[in-house]
Amino acid sequence: MLGQVIVSGLAMGCIYALIALGYAYVWNTMAIVNFAAGEFLTFSAFVFVATFTTSLQLPFWLAAALTAAVMAVLGAVFSRLVFARLQRQKALVAIIATVGFGIFLKEMARIIYGPEPLLYASPFGDGVVAVGGLRVPVQQIVIMAVVVVVMALQYLVLRYTTIGKVMRATALDRETALLMGIPVNRVLAGTFAFSSVLAALAGILLAPLFYVTTEMGTLVGLKGFVAMIIGGFGSVPGAILGGVLLGVAENVGAFTISSTYKDAIAFGLLLVFLLVRPQGLLPERNADRA
Repeated sequence: MLGQVIVSGLAMGCIYALIALGYAYVWNTMAIVNFAAGEFLTFSAFVFVATFTTSLQLPFWLAAALTAAVMAVLGAVFSRLVFARLQRQKALVAIIATVGFGIFLKEMARIIYGPEPLLYASPFGDGVVAVGGLRVPVQQIVIMAVVVVVMALQYLVLRYTTIGKVMRATALDRETALLMGIPVNRVLAGTFAFSSVLAALAGILLAPLFYVTTEMGTLVGLKGFVAMIIGGFGSVPGAILGGVLLGVAENVGAFTISSTYKDAIAFGLLLVFLLVRPQGLLPERNADRA
């Protein structure tokens, strides 16, 4: 039973890792915390389930791709229309703007799709796969597989492509990148769009596990932020490690203590790290911000 709990925690930890990665990318390039990440997850889940899957009845992969595209455009538009105008303001102003935009997304989801929860059955069915004596639901395997592929692709893009080098240069020194001819505002918009796509993937993968509601992403977004702090504020590898650790610790704690305290375990772990190791497990190095 403990093995089953750990595997389930790994799947949920992968979701936290996606959100934490979005936080890390936005922080590294924009020096702000995008507190709208949870609401991006919520809105993407509604767009995926209600619009593309239920209303238009599109196949899963096409609906997922279109949802990611919609959220990428939404993130880029927010960056160009809102954040670009706040760059010369204090960072707190931009952070408050993300909070306000998150509330806007949540209320738009409520207005467009209504307050009733939506149920979405996994396109992969309710089957399980026997792995080493464990019975792992197919949906959890899909979550872990998708997240591993996404993380591998983003590593290859950041390290070996021109786009990745431009993003890393902007993250390292925005002013110097601008002097070198890099279109910084476009890079910032692209980074915000990428973080929005990560949140969209999290929403799509979570939709079959929970009811799709206007509140589904709020707590997940906060836990993604906790995961980034545990892993190391702004650290990309730390965000991945922190998300997985948080998911496993949360599930094991709920199993051994009580499921009533599941959410308290996550924030209790945050307090422990802030007291014992505030820099996180894999603290970011200034020389390698991206």
